[in-house]
Parts: sequence; structure tokens; C-alpha cells
Amino acid sequence: MRTWFPPGWRERLRRGNVVAFGCGALLMVLLLTWQSSLSAGPSQPDRPRPTISPPSVPATPQENCGGNDAELVVATGDDVSTGSVRREVIEEWNGLLKPPGDPRAKLLELSDSTDVRRAQMAALAQAGSCAYDVLVLDVAWVTEFARHGYIQPIDLEGRDDRFLSGPLLAGQIDGEQYGVPFAADAPLEYRRRDGRSGGYLLQLDDNEMGTINFLETIELGGGKVLDGDDRTAIALDLEPDGTWRALKSSRRTLSSTDESAAVLRESLQMDEDASVVAFKEGEAGGQPVSYMRNWPIAFHQLAADPRMRAPDQRLTFDVHAPVTRGGVLGGSVLAVSRHIKPGKLAPAKRLIDRLTSPEVQAKLFACGGYSPVLTEVYERYEGGGGPSCQRQDGSDITNPSLDELAKLAAETRKSIELARPRPKSPYYAQFSELFRRCARGVWENKVSRETFFASVGALEGALSGRVQDDRPLCGKEGT
Repeated sequence: MRTWFPPGWRERLRRGNVVAFGCGALLMVLLLTWQSSLSAGPSQPDRPRPTISPPSVPATPQENCGGNDAELVVATGDDVSTGSVRREVIEEWNGLLKPPGDPRAKLLELSDSTDVRRAQMAALAQAGSCAYDVLVLDVAWVTEFARHGYIQPIDLEGRDDRFLSGPLLAGQIDGEQYGVPFAADAPLEYRRRDGRSGGYLLQLDDNEMGTINFLETIELGGGKVLDGDDRTAIALDLEPDGTWRALKSSRRTLSSTDESAAVLRESLQMDEDASVVAFKEGEAGGQPVSYMRNWPIAFHQLAADPRMRAPDQRLTFDVHAPVTRGGVLGGSVLAVSRHIKPGKLAPAKRLIDRLTSPEVQAKLFACGGYSPVLTEVYERYEGGGGPSCQRQDGSDITNPSLDELAKLAAETRKSIELARPRPKSPYYAQFSELFRRCARGVWENKVSRETFFASVGALEGALSGRVQDDRPLCGKEGT
């Protein structure tokens, strides 16, 4: 069966800017990875954790830091919406709304890989570059960028009560606001309505989405991985039986029911996009698919496909939020580079105000599927009064109806309010890689129960900036 994608997808796929860095930036990324993982020795859970000094950020003279004075560069990931709506919003700002003296905003799409994008942004920030003025940061990376001095605090001027609490707190580090909520994310369960008895798809590929899904597999299943106010305490061994049972379970309990469905092993090769394609086609690796865990933005990707609508245009799938336990909080914030030139600071704040306005947040939701961060927008949709998408580009994309948007808004808000953040550690990336390697090893039958729980000390060390010693913990030899 031929896979359907919305118009313009090939052109957007080619927009990655990884090649723009060249060999110099690649070396910078490697240096950053090496420096941030300096070891303080093997983990000693029963001893006080040492204070880890962040990497130094050079005081590069402003005239030598790079950048274009005529442009306000917004560094972000690939626009995965069905109509490049983020780019439309930036164009509207430049054409009609930008104050005459402000530099034009430029949306610079970096790698579509969250991990690579983080390394790109961090490498330039550590080098003192002002090539990026505003960063669209995944909420998981805010602590790293704040404590390492890559971004600066931003004053919300008493308007913080506009935002949902989870996304707002995700941008707060050590009592200061470093990121303004831009897009919220939390897991939703998608169900096909074709009456077939198929399996459940997760995204367990070897990237950050794999980490998120393994965390959810354990914690939605009744186990425990993280604890503490900042979620930086490792609790794997506090409930070992429940944790192991949840991780090893071959079934997922369905939202709002007591039923369950088999989790397909094909999930180990799935990321967000691949699972959406498999869900549309109703099969993965020859196995029928009836359920999928994904982000809210997948709703628009599905609703825009004619195959996912009946002849009367009703959707052939449904969507539900988790009802008993929360998943992992995702999403992004808008942050201002520590190295932004002084003349661009006020324009950057004006652009951020526009991008977090009710008008823009509703458009990003209705036309692109990006979940809002403003309470007001959810209340409007849940009350039946939110705007639907009015496209001006002549595309043949089928936009969700107002009723469909109202249902999506209600389920998304439920999930966001239940969701829990990832650890607020500047060394979260180290934890993520190690935890995912161990969890994948269990699923691949390469890692024993004993070895998995022996990773507690190494995981604690990773969150404190210490790398494990030379033991093959959770590697092939660790079974």
C-alpha cells in the first residue's frame, strides 16, 4: 500500500541544516560531549554527591561572535506540522506585525533529531557564538542550557498565570524562568475503529523517544524509575518487582478501559513518524496494528490522510489520554541565547510575546497540531468557541473540524496535567543514553534482571555528571 504524506513533505525533509556546520562544528560537538562527560569515578550512592562544575563558556567579544545584525535567528527543529504553520507565523510577523525598527525574524530549522539538534545548539553556545538568538528548546534540555550558561533568564512580567503549570515549571530552573512555554506535549493513545483485534505500537527506537517510551512503560505499568521534586532521584530498586514486571510486560492496558493489547515487538524499530505510517496502514511487520502511543501532533497527521476518514468524512480513529497515571511531559520552550547582541534582546522578547499569544497558539494548534500552552486556548476549544484552520495556501490538506479540535484539546489537556517531567539535570543526556541502553537490552533479551537493577548507581552518577567505569554495564556482556 502506498504511504500518503501531506503536500510539500519532501521539500521540508530536505531543510535540515546539519551540513551547515561543516567539520569544525562536528569537532565542537565531540568536544562538548567529551567535556560534559568527565568522570569523577565510579558511582558511590552512599556518599554525598560532589558538585560538578559546568563547562566554561568563553566571553567572546560581541563583534566577533558571528550572526547577522539584520536577522533575528530562531533555531528550531524540523517543522513537522501538516502545513509548515510555524513558518507561516514567522512570515506574518515579518510582513505585518513586526515593529519597523526590529530585525526580521528568520526560522532556522536544524536537525529533525532531538539529540543532534541539542548538540548543535550547545556546541555553538559553548563556543560563544551568537549565530542563534532565540532557541526552541526541548523541555528536557532547559536545565543543561541554563546551568551551563547558554541561555539567560527571561522576565514574564507577571503574566505567568496564562500558562499551564507543567509547561511553565519545565522552563523554571533554580527559581528563575529560563524558557517561555511554546508547545506542550504529553502522550495520547490512538485507536483504529475498524473493529480488528490488532497490537499496540510504541516508539522504542534508539533515540530520545525510546527513553520516553521506556520510562512510560515502567511508570504507567505501576513501576518506578524517578523520584524527588526535580525527578533526579533514581527509584528503580524501591519497587523492583513492579518495575521489572512493568518493563517486561508484553501488554499495554488501554486508556479508559480495563482491557489490554499486545505490544508489538516491531516497536523496537519505531520512531514517531514510522509508527504513524504503520498505524495508517494498519500493520507493522506483517502484524495488525490497532493502537498507538504518540504525541498530539500525530492527530493532524492522521486526520489529513483521506484513508483515515470514512465516506461521510468522520474519522476512522479515536484518541484518549491516560486516565490513571501520567506519562512523560514533552514540548518546547522559547529561550534567549546568553550571547544575543544587546540590540536584539528587546526585539527577541517582542517576538516571543507574539509566538505565545492566544492568536498564534490557536493557529499553531488548529493548522499544525502543536498543542497550546495557554489555559485560555484550551478553554475556548473545550467550550466550542476556538477557531478552526483557515488555510490561505490553496493546499488540499483536510483540516480537523471544530468538533474534532475540541475533543483533541480536551484529551491533550488531561494528559498534560497528568504528565511528569524528565529529570531536571544538566546531565540528563547521559542518563537518557544509559537508561535507554539498559531498557532496550531487557527487551532484546540481552540484559538480565540482576544487571538491569545494578545500573542504579551508574544512573545516579550520570545525573550528577559522572560516567560509568569500564564495566560493560547493560552492554552485550552484561547479561
